[in-house]
Amino acid sequence: MNLQSITPVRNESPAARSLRPFHKRAAHNTPEYLKSAARVSVAWVVVAWVVFLCGFSGSVQAQTEPSSSPSKSNRIIDFARDIAPILHEKCNSCHQGEKARNGFVIADRSAVLGLIEAGNANGSSLWTDYLIQPPKTQDKESLIMPPDGPLPAEQLASLKLWIDEGADWPEGVQVGAREMKSYEPVDAPKSMAAKAFRAIGYFHPAMVHFPIAFFFLSGACAALSYFLGVKCQSAAFQCLVLGTLTSVITVVMGWSFAEIQDYPAWGTMLGPNASHDQTNFFYHRWLGTIVPVLGSFSVLVALLARRNKSKGLNHLWRCSAIGMAALVGLVGHQGGELIYGDIFDKAIEQFSK
Repeated sequence: MNLQSITPVRNESPAARSLRPFHKRAAHNTPEYLKSAARVSVAWVVVAWVVFLCGFSGSVQAQTEPSSSPSKSNRIIDFARDIAPILHEKCNSCHQGEKARNGFVIADRSAVLGLIEAGNANGSSLWTDYLIQPPKTQDKESLIMPPDGPLPAEQLASLKLWIDEGADWPEGVQVGAREMKSYEPVDAPKSMAAKAFRAIGYFHPAMVHFPIAFFFLSGACAALSYFLGVKCQSAAFQCLVLGTLTSVITVVMGWSFAEIQDYPAWGTMLGPNASHDQTNFFYHRWLGTIVPVLGSFSVLVALLARRNKSKGLNHLWRCSAIGMAALVGLVGHQGGELIYGDIFDKAIEQFSK
């Protein structure tokens, strides 16, 4: 046997072995397509970011087109999104149907607006006589509504701002669980680019589950790699790449979905009297946008760790993957609250009843 023909086995660092499926190995051990997988992954990340930038430009174009109702677009509070859910949750149980208490039906638009002086909450009976009265524990004669009130501060802030903005209650919008959300755009886009951008927004609620799953798997595998060795690192890196790719697409869809839901424009900042939902949406939008940025950074660090055989960089990208899983969990929770309300608070309330 010719001993010189035997290739010596090199001792690879854990960082090198962790990303082995994405880089060169001996030709007789690795299929050809795996040798260029890392370059393909980087190329797809670049393509995804190009898609994001195109989508963002479409968002700007759609938002800068003339609106048929400019006064409405400047309002922070939307009745169907912000006010109807409060009235349904807090008032509908006592003030609905033929047996409504004191004959006051909360779904009766004219009855509710009759208690309001549009543009002046402090001059509105609904606000001064019912919503901000002392609780019945302090004053048994109080007219506070609901009877176990007052309402939480963020809901009171939303109601006050709604009244101060003119108490807009569009005709045809009902107070009820199934009428709270409308997925129809307020103003139809005119250009083809704006129409395409608007169309993809309808897929955001479905697409959002993919990056959440991939980042969770990446974080779990990265954490397990500290106990089970380098075998889990390859799976962590693959899920990290897939999570980054799908998060870019999801973010573009999310910006479009925000327009469909008639949320504030991308340049709108939080005001001093921002409600819980407005604060939640603001941070959901911008933390969600940061996700693909941090994901791209983590992928780059992982590739550098492989190239430089750096233990420090190897630890950095794995810790980053774990942190990404936590961040995506937070962003996902915020998105769930925007659609379903305070689901965790409602779940906890079941044990206090």
